[in-house]
Amino acid sequence: MTIDVAGAPAVLTSRHATEVAARRGTVLVYHGFGGDKLGLEHLAGALADAGFLAISVDIVGHGDRRLPDWDEVFSDKRWAEDEHATEARYLALLTATAAEVPVIVDELVALGWAHEGRLGITGRSMGGEVSYAAILKEPRIRAAAPMVGSPQWTLPWPDSPHLHARRFYPVPILSHSAELDESVPAHDIRDFRDRLAPLYAECPERLRYIEYPGVGHLLTPELWQEAYQRVVAWFQRWLGPAGDPPLSAAPGTRVFSR
Repeated sequence: MTIDVAGAPAVLTSRHATEVAARRGTVLVYHGFGGDKLGLEHLAGALADAGFLAISVDIVGHGDRRLPDWDEVFSDKRWAEDEHATEARYLALLTATAAEVPVIVDELVALGWAHEGRLGITGRSMGGEVSYAAILKEPRIRAAAPMVGSPQWTLPWPDSPHLHARRFYPVPILSHSAELDESVPAHDIRDFRDRLAPLYAECPERLRYIEYPGVGHLLTPELWQEAYQRVVAWFQRWLGPAGDPPLSAAPGTRVFSR
């Protein structure tokens, strides 16, 4: 169902009545750069199959609110001619998206579509970066699962999440990276995990890092499916009752708790 939440175009995915699914848990889902709210419909469907309410949101400047000059602003020519300015435009969309998360959550709570202790956030690529940034903006986020998105921004902006590691605990974070990622270096995600590890020492199971070996930013359809299953399991663990199935590792995948 297509909806508007606090001015943000979104798609609601649920296998149950909205209010019933929200009691199980509500998960905000953010797509990648250049995409739209339908870009992660398979993940949203998997979350719904697990009983959650998935709210897939258009990132600012994307989808139904796509910039009118998008093709010019983010053209290959513009990236080549003025990479710094183009990166700044990218980060402006990212920070604006994270900044509106508290207002979105306020409206979801008012509608009975989100509840205390039952709110998660996930996203792929740019959406993963939104997930990191949103944790710093919205204390009601109970768990996060950013996928191939970096907590370290490409420009030295003071809001870059990697500069604020102490503000993340105790939010459970499942981060994914790709070993050969040409767009989002795995070492940036891995280094942030290492920075968080001592801060999560009292509850290390709240911190999990997965690196997919031998693949780049786009992964493969099979690995995306695996990643989505891990995301669902993460929210089952941290938004659901105790005793849900634990996260498991597939052969060849490096999984780290610290």
